Amino acid sequence: MHRPLGFVWVAVLVGLSLVGCSKTTGRQVDVSAGEYYSEDEFAKLTNSQKDAYCAALEAERNRVQTDLELNQEDLVATRKQIDALRNKITPVEKEILRLESDIRTLSGQVAQLERLPREYTVKEGDCLSIIADRDDIYAAASKWPRIYRANLDKIEDPVWIYPNMVLEIPRDLPTEHRVAPFETLEMIAGYWEVYGDPTLWTRLFEANKDKVSDPTNLEPNIVLTIPR
Repeated sequence: MHRPLGFVWVAVLVGLSLVGCSKTTGRQVDVSAGEYYSEDEFAKLTNSQKDAYCAALEAERNRVQTDLELNQEDLVATRKQIDALRNKITPVEKEILRLESDIRTLSGQVAQLERLPREYTVKEGDCLSIIADRDDIYAAASKWPRIYRANLDKIEDPVWIYPNMVLEIPRDLPTEHRVAPFETLEMIAGYWEVYGDPTLWTRLFEANKDKVSDPTNLEPNIVLTIPR
């Protein structure tokens, strides 16, 4: 376990104070390197040696004291930097938590959508608007035309559907559209599964210039690209 730096310097200062003018003769010591005379050695020093030794101790004590003060200043500055960084990180952490919550919500919605049926078997009394209004289909009766458009090979007249017919229920936004008789680009752009806005027909025109020369007179059965 590492002790805090301040604790170490305080311990050194206390050690120097305890040594005072009392620590090893015969040998030379380097106080700055942590060498000290023992009491017996100190007692055998000459007065001038004792004075020099005490002066060295005092100088080392002052140096350690200065270093301690500088380290304390550095510690205060570092703490301020940490606080500043923490203040920057906190909004980011909040945004991450929000995004994670959004992801969980979207994941739940995706899982729910994946469980919805992609086919529906017609029952007695059904019509396309009743089917579209079911909660597990589109929950909106007005969206029945999409079921009709997805099942043109089975439904001749949207008014007439029959029990046991298996209808496709499109779930994804289409990237292509097969033109039916009398359709125009404006009509197709207005379909809710395309753009839901007739004025966006120009997007279809720009993406299909190789197939469409007149946006008001489309050839039936050509397949248009729907840019997303």
